[in-house]
Amino acid sequence: MVETSTDLNSRVADSATRTGRRSVFAEFKTVTRLSSVEIERMYAIFSKYYINHNREQFTSDLFEKDQVILLRDSEQKTIQGFSTLLKVDLKPFGYQATGIYSGDTVLEKEYWGNKALGIAFLKYLWIEKVKKPTQPVYWFLISKGYKTYLLMANNFKTHFPRIEKSTPTHYKNVMDSFYGHRFSKSYKAELGTIQFDHTACSLKEKVAEISEDLFQNKKIQFFAKMNPHWDRGDELACIAEMTLWMPLQYFLKKTFFKKKT
Repeated sequence: MVETSTDLNSRVADSATRTGRRSVFAEFKTVTRLSSVEIERMYAIFSKYYINHNREQFTSDLFEKDQVILLRDSEQKTIQGFSTLLKVDLKPFGYQATGIYSGDTVLEKEYWGNKALGIAFLKYLWIEKVKKPTQPVYWFLISKGYKTYLLMANNFKTHFPRIEKSTPTHYKNVMDSFYGHRFSKSYKAELGTIQFDHTACSLKEKVAEISEDLFQNKKIQFFAKMNPHWDRGDELACIAEMTLWMPLQYFLKKTFFKKKT
């Protein structure tokens, strides 16, 4: 039986405990059903990693979204991170397609490396794809840090921008339509970035610092090249496409990788 959007309160367990990491599980929740305590906790986490924001701005942005993925500690059940989601009908832009836009995403440092968010988000996109299997489902991701870019680049076969080839015209047009509308004053189509002024919300210094060791990763090199001012809050505009077969491909990839290591 295919799970519907109203069933998305199921929890996705993470396997990080096998590696000794503190682990989290993912819980889906509609934004309007969040409690004041949950929102306060989310803002407290957000404030640890971002500057140039306030409580009112955070709440306004949160309630613009449809769903939130809460990441809770596997033992204590406390919120340790979250990611907000907005479902977008792309018909007004001239495309028979569904768009899923990722808003704020943050996870406490002690839990970095957990796979729960990626698996939960993959599940969410797949359910949207099943609803209209003949129509494209696009993930719109803006990334001011390399971690969110790698979440896309390491898990989605079809994603752009990417190191191996330039963005095809169709995907570039879809991106320009969506990001040009949403960030009309800040989106730089020729660069593929969203450039805000110095007062915009941005990561705190050293939160997503690219060390010399990390810079050996070609995908991180590419991210830094495409978004050279990520450290001042610029966002790299990205797109990925969900397919019906992607969960199987993800499973096979992870299984094969485990057998080889």
